[in-house]
Amino acid sequence: MAARVLADHADRVLIIERDGPSVADGAQRRPGVPQGYQVHGLLPGGRAQLERFFPGIVAQAVAEGAVHCRPERTATYVDGVEQIVTPNTDLVTFSRPFLEALVRRRVLALDNVVHVIGQAAGLLYEKGAVKAVRWRTTSAGEHIQPTDFVVDATGRASRLANWLARDGWEPPLMERIPVDIRYLTARFSRATDWRGPLNGVFRHSPAFASGGLAGAAVNAIEHDQWALMLAFFGSEAGEPTTEDFAARCQALPEIFQEAVKGRPLGEVRPYRHADSRWRHFERLERFPARLAVVGDAVASFNPVYGQGMSSAALHASCLSAYLCADPDPDVPAWEFLAAQRVVVEAAWQTSTAADAVRLGLAPAPATDAERARGWAVRQVTAASATDVEVATRLRAVAFMTEHPASLTDRDLVLRAARANGAPESEYPQSYR
Repeated sequence: MAARVLADHADRVLIIERDGPSVADGAQRRPGVPQGYQVHGLLPGGRAQLERFFPGIVAQAVAEGAVHCRPERTATYVDGVEQIVTPNTDLVTFSRPFLEALVRRRVLALDNVVHVIGQAAGLLYEKGAVKAVRWRTTSAGEHIQPTDFVVDATGRASRLANWLARDGWEPPLMERIPVDIRYLTARFSRATDWRGPLNGVFRHSPAFASGGLAGAAVNAIEHDQWALMLAFFGSEAGEPTTEDFAARCQALPEIFQEAVKGRPLGEVRPYRHADSRWRHFERLERFPARLAVVGDAVASFNPVYGQGMSSAALHASCLSAYLCADPDPDVPAWEFLAAQRVVVEAAWQTSTAADAVRLGLAPAPATDAERARGWAVRQVTAASATDVEVATRLRAVAFMTEHPASLTDRDLVLRAARANGAPESEYPQSYR
C-alpha cells in the first residue's frame, strides 16, 4: 500500500522486502508474517481504502474466489446471544495470502515500481534528512541505495527505533498493553449448497474473566474452504488435534458446527500475540526528514479486533494526503505523523479499552466529563442489542468507518438511553 501511494509521486519506487514471493508464486504464506495463516478480516474501512487506490479490486477479488458476505449472511454472537443484523455488515472474506497476492500483482504491475529481495540494515543522513538506505542480500553483501524518501513498512519487528538511537536520534517511546492471546486456526472444505451465514463471530464481553475461550471467528474463503479460528487468553489453547478443534467448535453456534462438518485441510496452526504496541513517533521533538513509518511498525493491536490490515491501509491514505499537499521534503513529516496518530488512536482506544477492563487496568473515571463519556458508551453498547440504528453506528466504529468519538454524539446517546429505558434522572448533566 505504501509503495502504491509513493508510485503517484516518484519516478521510481524500490521495495526492499526480506521474504516477498514473486508475482508468479501466487498466494503463499511468508515467514515474515507468522500470523499469515490465521483468520483475517478486512474491515469496511480498510476495504474502502483498497478500492480507492486499486479501483475494481473488490470485484476482482470476488471474481478470483473471495466470498461476498452480505449482511443477511453474517452472524455475530456476544456472550452467546445473537446480535441484530445491520446494513453496514457487508464483508468480503478470503485468506490473508490471497489478499497479499492480489495487492502485490497490482503494485508490481506499475511501471515505476521495482521489487528486490533483501533486508534493510540502516539509514544514512545528510543535514537532518535521510539520504540513503543500507540493505543487504545473502548473495551480494551490502548495498547503499540513495533515496529521496523512505517509508519503513517492516512490521511489528521494525528496527527503526534502534537505528535512530544508534545514529544519535531520540528513539520513540513504546507503549505496551499485555494481551497474551493465542490463536488456533484450522481449515475445512465448504459445501457449496450451504445457505446459512458465510461469516461468523463469537465473542465474550470485555468483562469476561481472563482464561478460557476469548472468541471465535469463521470465514468462508477461496477454494470452497472454511477458515476457523479459536482465540484464548493465557495458555489454555493447548495443542489440539483437528478432532479436538472440531469438538470445541461443536459447542459454538450453528455456522461453526457447519464448518467443521467438512473435510479437514491440514493441521491446526497456533499463533501467540503477547502485547499491543504503539511506538510514539509523533511525540518526538526531532525526527529525520524524508522519512515515514507505517503499519505495525508504528502500532500493532490485539488481533481479535481485526484492525491491523485496515489500519495499515488508512496509514497509506494519510501518506497520500501528506504527499499530495506538496510538503517541503527537508522538513520532518510532522503533518503525516499527526494525521496518522488520529488513525492509530482510534484503533488503540477500541482494542485496549476492552483489554484494560479484562486485565483490571482501566482507571476509574476522575472527572464529570469522563463519567459522562463512560455512561454514554454503556448506553450505546446496551441499545445496540435492540436498536438497528444504534447498532449500525456502533459497528461503524468497529469497522473503522467512523471515529470512536461519534459514540458520544448527543442524538445517538439520547436515542440509546430511551431505547434502554434509562431514567432521565440518571442522565449526566451534559445529556439532559
